[in-house]
Amino acid sequence: MRVALAQINPLVGALSDNRKKILEYIEKAREERADIVVFPEMALLGYPPQDLLLLPSFIKALVEQLQYIIPATYGLAVIVGCVRENPGKEKGLYNSALLLENGEFIGFQDKTLLPTYDVFSERRYFEPASQNKVWTIKGKRIGVTICEDIWQHAESVEETKYVRDPVLELKEGAPDLLINLAASPYFLARHTTRLTVCQKAARTLKCPLLYCNQVG
Repeated sequence: MRVALAQINPLVGALSDNRKKILEYIEKAREERADIVVFPEMALLGYPPQDLLLLPSFIKALVEQLQYIIPATYGLAVIVGCVRENPGKEKGLYNSALLLENGEFIGFQDKTLLPTYDVFSERRYFEPASQNKVWTIKGKRIGVTICEDIWQHAESVEETKYVRDPVLELKEGAPDLLINLAASPYFLARHTTRLTVCQKAARTLKCPLLYCNQVG
């Protein structure tokens, strides 16, 4: 399996420009004969979108942009960070990874652990995932997590103690591969910490881990 990691630099709120960049990198992945192309957390919105998420017109415009991306996935699979609506629940949105393959919608994997400390305020906007599942993509069993979902497992979150551990929730599904979409900001020595976090999840699940972070 060939996997392309599109570590792009999306602009916050620039939905049309971000969509064009995503389509450009889908085509690059196709030219490189990739089976899957992975984009960062909230790649379509830019991170952090903050109170743009409270505008119904912004969410409607985001859904409209997805209609351009789905048909562009013929011949390969695409995993891209976005948000989706969650009507009738405590919070009206999920922070999600959209899974597409060969021009068809596969599903959404929602983010489970929603940080609300330091520069993060995700619980203000989002509902936690109800489940973490292993997806079958291109004949492989793939777990999809979003940023913070792998951090507590490595005991690298000091600011809070989550009740759930998405890495352990995926263990029974025996994935062949774990993919993590991230929008993890820089600070000194962060790279070393990220490696430790990823290594711990890979060892627990006994499979490779691919990490795709927003850059810029």
